[in-house]
Amino acid sequence: MRKTLPVALALLQLAGCARALREPRPLDSIAGEAAKVSPGEVEGLLAKAEELYARGDPSSVRDAAETWLEAAAADGTRITGVLGTVKARVWLADHEAEPAARLEGAASAVETVQWCGRIAPDDPACSYWLGVALGVQARERPSTAISALPKMVDAFGRAAHAAPALDHGGPDRALALLYVRAPGWPTGPGDPEKGLEHAKRAVAVEGDYPPNLLALAEALSANGSEEESRAVVSRALDLARARAAAGDRDAREWVEEAERAVAGGVGH
Repeated sequence: MRKTLPVALALLQLAGCARALREPRPLDSIAGEAAKVSPGEVEGLLAKAEELYARGDPSSVRDAAETWLEAAAADGTRITGVLGTVKARVWLADHEAEPAARLEGAASAVETVQWCGRIAPDDPACSYWLGVALGVQARERPSTAISALPKMVDAFGRAAHAAPALDHGGPDRALALLYVRAPGWPTGPGDPEKGLEHAKRAVAVEGDYPPNLLALAEALSANGSEEESRAVVSRALDLARARAAAGDRDAREWVEEAERAVAGGVGH
């Protein structure tokens, strides 16, 4: 699972009023030519997609997304291919160089993730990834944010209730950043105190996971606890650097985020 996904909430804006969710096309229509594979090929496709995604470069992740989508279209009773597609599309929305490509990744993630909830409506991973996809879409297309925000709160809340350990405490981490960064009442659901509560819950799930500590530091800063916030950022930076030195490909981004917080003030 993409470990920096909650950062996608950072640029949420309330502008305009476009619908965040639209009726998705059938999976085989989304897949197009990629839908022409048999159910017997699914396991091989899933393994191939994981291998491609692990390479961590845009070209490979694009291929991974298409491969996962092939698997999803070939077997509409499973969510593995759907979730893989969404994970890859969100990664692309975070890493593509061109704005149009980032928007395409985000919009594709939102369309595809809706099938996860239809196939397995009680699976908390479907709720979590719906919230994530809506967040990156709102960042790339701010006019969808007003519609997206309550749906994100609901989706992350359901995931946090059912599976708080998902993605190293991801549902509560995402809620923490959403409440800290979103506008407050009456415009939006922003609430720094709620943000701090959820950040602490994420840290309780996995206290040495740098993104959880970075979310906690931002929430502490938003609640006026600057000294404690700086200490948490320092610990997050140390842990992220250690993971980067050990070869964790995601850790470099955590290091950069922590360094920006140290240089410019937490939460900025």
